[in-house]
Amino acid sequence: MSARPERPHLFVRIAVVVVAAQLIWQLMGWLDGALFPGEELTTANHVVNALVVFVLAVPMVWAARRFLDRRPWGGLGLTGVREGWRPFLVGAAAWGLPGAAAIAVCLVLGWSSMGAAAPWAELVPRIALLAVLVLVFEAVPEELIFRGYLFRNLNAAMPAWLAVLAQAALFALFGSTLWVLSQGWGVLVERLPLFLVMGIVLGCVRVVTGNVWACVGFHLVFQTVAQTLLNSDYMQVQGVDAVTATAFLAPFVFGVPTAMLLTPSAGRWRRREPDPIAPEGRPR
Repeated sequence: MSARPERPHLFVRIAVVVVAAQLIWQLMGWLDGALFPGEELTTANHVVNALVVFVLAVPMVWAARRFLDRRPWGGLGLTGVREGWRPFLVGAAAWGLPGAAAIAVCLVLGWSSMGAAAPWAELVPRIALLAVLVLVFEAVPEELIFRGYLFRNLNAAMPAWLAVLAQAALFALFGSTLWVLSQGWGVLVERLPLFLVMGIVLGCVRVVTGNVWACVGFHLVFQTVAQTLLNSDYMQVQGVDAVTATAFLAPFVFGVPTAMLLTPSAGRWRRREPDPIAPEGRPR
């Protein structure tokens, strides 16, 4: 039997995937500018962008897992629906419960007020479509890359707590680079800490639950609520600063403790998790 070829070094595997992700998002931006020149973000833009990212990012991770890692897809932690629905709800609740409580505080204390910008019969389907687009465009591809592929590789080489910090740094670099390239260096001071904190919290949710679907649920609820409340086409919000300072901060403070309360395990923070090959000796 021939010897199994040695895998590329960890740094090489990580660099290839991060650079590939950057190229995918850059290609998406180029296509968006070519197809919708000079237009603000519309539903058509959003749909095209979501499809481009999804159909490129997911196969990219599959190819990296098969040809770079030479390990089974199941090791990434993005399980099937039967195993994934409960962690998904845990992640959604980890953002939703603290976020809803903080919004309620803002409303009760009079710090902010909000109302629908259109009849609810029209608004609900639009918000549902927004949630689907967030899932396809952001939540699944980004979590699969960072809390799936990158965390899995890092956690095989270092303790989970350190892998959380490392993947968060890569996530911050990735997200900040996209914003700097499109908006200029002025956005770096705002965006870099935001992506870093978000990456740390999502990494902690990954450790606590052991499942990438929990991160997808957290990401989905966060971005759907944020884009709904901060877009005047959906909601008319008075006191946006109060909502931003409380409702969007609380889940990043209390989200991980909430996930721990809803999950039997507290996570294996100090352990390196081996990334074994498939039982038959071939990646699946």
